[in-house]
Amino acid sequence: MSWLSAIPLVLLAAAWVTLPGLGVGVAAGLRGIAAWGAAPLLSVGLIAGSAVAGSLLGIPWSGAVPIAAAVLAALLVVGTRRLVTRRPLLPAPARVRERAVAAWATLRTGGPDRRWTGLAAFGGMLIAWVLGFRAAISGMDRPDALSQTFDSNFHYNAVARILNTSDASSLTVGGLVNSPGFYPSAWHDVVSLVVPLTPGPGEIVVASNVVALVTTLLIWPLSVLLLVRTLVGRSAGAALAAPVLALGFIAFPWTLVTYGALWPNLLGVALIPAALATVAIAARPGLGPDPASPARRGPYPPGRVARWLPVAAAVPALGFAHPNALFGLVVVAVPPVLWGLAGAIRRSFRSGLRANLRTLATVPVVAAVGAGLAWFMFVSPILDGIRGYYWEPQVGLLGAARNALLHSPDGNDPAWSIALLTVVGSIVALRRSRTAWLVPSHVLVCTLYIIGASTWSSVWTGVWYNDAPRIAALVPVTAAPLAALGLVALCSLARRVACVARDALTRAAPSVQTLPQPRAAVLVAVGVLAVVVTSGGLYQRAHIDQLAGIYQTPEQVLVGPEQAQFLRYAGELLPPDAVVVQNPWAGTAMLWPLTDRKVLFPHLTGVWSEDQLLIADRLRDASTDPAVCAAVAETGVGYVITAPPTFWEPDPLASNWPGLDDLQDADGFELLAEEGDNALWRITACDAGRVVGS
Repeated sequence: MSWLSAIPLVLLAAAWVTLPGLGVGVAAGLRGIAAWGAAPLLSVGLIAGSAVAGSLLGIPWSGAVPIAAAVLAALLVVGTRRLVTRRPLLPAPARVRERAVAAWATLRTGGPDRRWTGLAAFGGMLIAWVLGFRAAISGMDRPDALSQTFDSNFHYNAVARILNTSDASSLTVGGLVNSPGFYPSAWHDVVSLVVPLTPGPGEIVVASNVVALVTTLLIWPLSVLLLVRTLVGRSAGAALAAPVLALGFIAFPWTLVTYGALWPNLLGVALIPAALATVAIAARPGLGPDPASPARRGPYPPGRVARWLPVAAAVPALGFAHPNALFGLVVVAVPPVLWGLAGAIRRSFRSGLRANLRTLATVPVVAAVGAGLAWFMFVSPILDGIRGYYWEPQVGLLGAARNALLHSPDGNDPAWSIALLTVVGSIVALRRSRTAWLVPSHVLVCTLYIIGASTWSSVWTGVWYNDAPRIAALVPVTAAPLAALGLVALCSLARRVACVARDALTRAAPSVQTLPQPRAAVLVAVGVLAVVVTSGGLYQRAHIDQLAGIYQTPEQVLVGPEQAQFLRYAGELLPPDAVVVQNPWAGTAMLWPLTDRKVLFPHLTGVWSEDQLLIADRLRDASTDPAVCAAVAETGVGYVITAPPTFWEPDPLASNWPGLDDLQDADGFELLAEEGDNALWRITACDAGRVVGS
């Protein structure tokens, strides 16, 4: 399959992660960059939330479920806005006239962002897409390339299970490996909506790669764009720079496309900047519209619904994407919440006793919520299993600090341009009240990374599995907007220098015609071009190598080309309702996503049932052991695929399937196909009419 033929799927995935949320956001009153930037956050929340609700109500999962949820949510938001504002319902002709006037005003003025800011944002997104798409297609090579990683088995097969059961709930997806309770399935829900229009075998693989691409090149830049728009207002230069610079960090999004592969984490972290922007708006209304100063108008219209709806949506969206992302939001949101609370207290002292008492009453509430969250993340026994992970330190303390400063985690080359812009942006941010809180947020995530990369484990990093790459992915959440601020500041400095030089030249030579004053946005465009050129296309070589190391030249192969071909051939021989037992460490778990034929062991590890464990241990004795045939009947297994383990060889866990060894010497197995070390067998030992043990 070529990338050209995958373009309709890319557009479909982009539509799913934007349009449902865009409709609800517009209903809430969001416009321009705010509406588009919050759209993925709202869409993911709607898709994953409707999957849970549909499952509880017994509604089969399909695209109609999130569409209906979006329509209902939009109607509910419109009704809530009317109740909150006590706005009378106008007659139909009056509503039409009102909307026509509003639409004309938007076209004439460019809406809340102004025309040039909107065009700059679109240009920045376009540049980011071109650069990122080039890196992605070079690194992945093909849209149907398999991710040769530990977790890819689970994620591919989780989508297969959703399509097989028509149940996409985060409360049931863990049943894939018999793990009861909650498992974040927003990623799998989105992929399952793209699969039905994916032609040919391996459709789940193609859809997964397409959603990874859309998350990287659309959701993440849009999310950063919204945060920068919230911080600096209607700056065309910042709107141009933000989405482009967002793709310059190796730690995110590129590492999470391949590491693990942690695709749910990828989706969750991509949404954090937008969620952080909504928290900043809610915590400090001053970031919103300022009628007295239209030039500094914020991205949200006046009204409690527009201010609080995205915050309310952020919690389920990040939780259903991955709780790691929700915990990351808690950390980076501490400074803006405290910043906003301090500002509210300061303003209340100037507004009278009643306002003062009302504001002071929120202090214990905020303190209680913060204490509860801290206890849950760092102390609660519920997360003891997650905190118990141990990882060998990657580097020493100073090395980790250097990696955080130079954006070079896990031995990658320093990103000097991005590092310089981040430092400059931090200095600039500290000088402005609207942006100062971003620096302590950045320091917090950098500190977490330093702890995670330089220690075996820590109470502070436990909720991220003490895993340095997961924590490193949080650093660009704050570094990307800081880098955009830094680039705009340097271009503003260059503009002032140019103006001084022009004035000096005019005074020295009055006869010389006055030179035109350079536009700030034009200088930022030149600055973006300079950064892209001097950094090798924003470090594209590193990003391509990161992807190629998993998709094209992996050190550990889960499924090789010959084996993938055999699995597809085996799928043609098997009936549609077949259940196949196999050793997942041999890559055979990929039979399900490649051919839609269910496997008994869909992941390398799991909470296996007694029947599964018995089959894995003694299947070859089926002709003489009635207990084996009882387990076969209970699980519905009828076929076996055998192959030598290939992944993480020689991992001791790969030897936990001795019952599948040497079936050619066992009675009760019919060979259906064989190619090299791969073989497909039908279990005949348990056929009806055959006496086991005779």
